[in-house]
Amino acid sequence: MTWPRSVLLALPLVVALGAYAPAAAAASASASGAPAPPLTWSACEGKISAELQCAKLAVPIDWSKPDGKTITLTVGRAPAAGAAAGAVLFSPGGPGGAGVQELSRALPHFAGLRTRMNVVTWNPRGGVSGEHIPLASCAAGPAFATPDNRREYDQALEANAAGIAPCRDAVPELFAHLDSATQARDMDAIRAALGEEKISFFGNSYGGVLGASYARLFPQRLRAMAVDSVPDHVDPLAESERLQYEGLEAGFKRFVRWCAGSSDCALRGIGVEKTWQAVVRRAERRPLPGAAAAGERRYDGDDLKSLAYGLIDSTADWPALAKAIASAAKGDASGFDPQGRGLPPRVTAMLAVNCADGFRYDGYRAYRAAVRRSVKVSPNFSGMRENAWLACSPWAAKAPNPPAPLPARKLPPLLGVGPVYEYPSVRAITDQVPGSVTVKYDDIGHGRYLNAGDPCVIGYVDRYLIDGKVPAPGTTCPAWPA
Repeated sequence: MTWPRSVLLALPLVVALGAYAPAAAAASASASGAPAPPLTWSACEGKISAELQCAKLAVPIDWSKPDGKTITLTVGRAPAAGAAAGAVLFSPGGPGGAGVQELSRALPHFAGLRTRMNVVTWNPRGGVSGEHIPLASCAAGPAFATPDNRREYDQALEANAAGIAPCRDAVPELFAHLDSATQARDMDAIRAALGEEKISFFGNSYGGVLGASYARLFPQRLRAMAVDSVPDHVDPLAESERLQYEGLEAGFKRFVRWCAGSSDCALRGIGVEKTWQAVVRRAERRPLPGAAAAGERRYDGDDLKSLAYGLIDSTADWPALAKAIASAAKGDASGFDPQGRGLPPRVTAMLAVNCADGFRYDGYRAYRAAVRRSVKVSPNFSGMRENAWLACSPWAAKAPNPPAPLPARKLPPLLGVGPVYEYPSVRAITDQVPGSVTVKYDDIGHGRYLNAGDPCVIGYVDRYLIDGKVPAPGTTCPAWPA
């Protein structure tokens, strides 16, 4: 049994459904071109920094029906220190990350940007803030095995459909309109309500898919767009998966090189890659026992790959990863999951966004072909990513917002930031637009601006979003001049 890895945000325990109401004038302002009523700012609710201001904005559930039912988005603003030269719209990713809470948490990272710009964010439809969906029904998706044949595949699809049903049935109309193109229209409604003719955008992680979707729909309204550690949503799925696997292999090779020279590595002096692959093969033949807290749970090769993926993301976790591999070579998988919790399922509403954005397979043959491709590209992690996108079948209709090229001639130069293992995916987006530059963070770590507050990355991103200036091609971090 394997569970797909996801970036899980903290989920509140008590959830209320967002109310449906008749559409307001602001909801369709961006679609009609009519002036939008200004947002009314006040103190934010909950444990949010007092520096932030919040407002409410009604948008249609279905943008093809602007006079239909609406949901109300919470919009947050960290005002500029002085006279603002414009606004930067920020998405933390997820998908479904609560922008207001994330901006509040990481507010010191935006201090330089706020010398000249208002930083604006929002809690998206279907997000983990719980404002529009019942998290009690939508927090956990299905558990499913890695299918090795058609029978197991059909069993997995049946389990997937049952796991998705509680969330879909709770808010069926909203559930059908969670794709990033629909959310890009929400973004443009925010732009219109801010009174901005053009907007700058900063997308972290899956926020890059929102940015790419906005760029396709509203290229004339983008002043600038910076993306950090984002997935590729411009190439077909097979190509974007290849890039992600290649990046992951590059990250793993960094771990192997560290191990060869570090006294903190329990695998030092032995063939790290061969040992790891042998552990995976052994677990595939006979799943390994874990910590006492895991009870009867056992871990197969795909489980170990997914758990190792999480540990590779931070160099601080590399000693633990080395110890886990060494222990697993002796038949004990507890180092990969010391608390015995197993891997969490995908948050259902987040999964619905992925599926609607085209991260999915349309049938068993497509799934098996993807697994075969991954074996050729990634000897250490093949098959791991395919398990996540398998969950879209059979309940999801054809993806309404599949990957597609950007309208390059209509867009300003873009700025990308990518750590070693995500750099190829970021480049896939930025290379579409002439004059764009991607800064390579020459190390491991997802979300260098938002999550790490890296001064080198922040310096380049802030200068670009304020002045529109991209750094020289080939720029790397850490290399920000004093």
